[in-house]
Amino acid sequence: MSLTNDLTRTPAEPRTVGFGPLKATVDYTKLRLLPESKYPEYFNRVYRLFTGLEIDVWPQIAQYQGEDKLWLAHALHVYGTNLDVLPEDFDHTAAVSRLIGRATLRTAMPGAENDAFEREVLRASGWVSAAVVRKLAPPDSALAAKLNLIYNPPGSERDGEGRTKVGPLQANVLKELADLLAKVVDEQLRHWAPPTGTQAEPESLDHLRRIAEFLQMFVTVGLRPYADAWEAGPYFDGFRYGERLQSTWELPAGPAERLNWMMNRAQAVGWDKQRGALLAKANYDATRSGDRETLRALLEERLSTDATLSRRVGAMIKLTAAHSGGEGNISVQPIFPSPVWGTKSDWRWRVIRTLVHELMHRLTHPRFRETADGIRHSQIISEGFVDLLTVDVYTQLWDAVSRSGRGAQVLLKGLDVTKEPDPSFLKVGYGEAGASAAAIRDLVGDDNVRAAFFLGATHLIGLPTRL
Repeated sequence: MSLTNDLTRTPAEPRTVGFGPLKATVDYTKLRLLPESKYPEYFNRVYRLFTGLEIDVWPQIAQYQGEDKLWLAHALHVYGTNLDVLPEDFDHTAAVSRLIGRATLRTAMPGAENDAFEREVLRASGWVSAAVVRKLAPPDSALAAKLNLIYNPPGSERDGEGRTKVGPLQANVLKELADLLAKVVDEQLRHWAPPTGTQAEPESLDHLRRIAEFLQMFVTVGLRPYADAWEAGPYFDGFRYGERLQSTWELPAGPAERLNWMMNRAQAVGWDKQRGALLAKANYDATRSGDRETLRALLEERLSTDATLSRRVGAMIKLTAAHSGGEGNISVQPIFPSPVWGTKSDWRWRVIRTLVHELMHRLTHPRFRETADGIRHSQIISEGFVDLLTVDVYTQLWDAVSRSGRGAQVLLKGLDVTKEPDPSFLKVGYGEAGASAAAIRDLVGDDNVRAAFFLGATHLIGLPTRL
């Protein structure tokens, strides 16, 4: 018995498999001639060749089922065929270990349609993420200086030479921000108050779960080769969007959560020029721990002394979509807002956008997320780029739906399918954070942004790589 591929319609060889700008070579002609008796020699030889380790790996592989061995033999072959595009410092030992572990968790066999097998192997090994990053160039020193001014906006004071600088924190201005946040809470709550004599209508979480499952697959194609390329990311750790979706009513809303909600909104509202850019006016610098603690203490005091505001913030937590971080759940509202906000079709389109936004949070690489602590306008990282990529996906989704008579019926089940998304849903939100993320992309390019966001290559957008 040889390592033949018994599946029908075996694709022609040699051929290439594309991953955006990457091309991988596929040709198993010689591998198919390998008899079963040569399995031990083959696996031991390629393991030593790729890792440099004199280890007999066959005893581990010998326990695998026949299809597991078939999968791994082909996986190691296609991986070895394409090593030349990887950086010199690439960790082949880790890559081979991932492939050995993946054999029993595989989702496609050699010969699968649309090169599904090769795509799985080269993504799971780390080949795609490493190869795509290698092809991209980081910003030069002049461009890095421009980027730094976006990440770290200059303050409102001037030094002796007339240059702007970030002066000491103006705590009195932060009190203005606290007053403004109280007004924002009231504004948002009004969107959820049903008309007198009526009750809020439930939104189908089961239907939203089905949409979430669809979006997880849609993103892999729409943002290829970046969104699903991280070998340790959600596409390889068993994450299923629909299974993680829950009602916002399940969110805890105690004192700690209320303070965190206020801190998040303080960033969005405080940098907004249309609302006075109070954080810039206050010389607020997120990289100074003292500034963060001063703002937290001020908001904590406001919540503890204003029972009405605290109660309303608790209500807003129960009505605000959220991603709890890491492998946690993603929460969406289980009801429609008041008709004052808009139609139910409008809201469904809005929820779909929210589902994309929260999925982007889940797909954010930890190294990218951690850089927020090192820049003054941290919400560029925590929300600006998230919403920038949300709009990319949402625009692609709407383009696809607009060409499909059935697309809107599936997404808007039970609602007015002739209602198009509000144009504002196709624009990047989060005020200055979103505008800054868009400006950064204009400077470094879309590929660099996606490699930084999904693969953690933060140096490609002028941020230090966090180890």
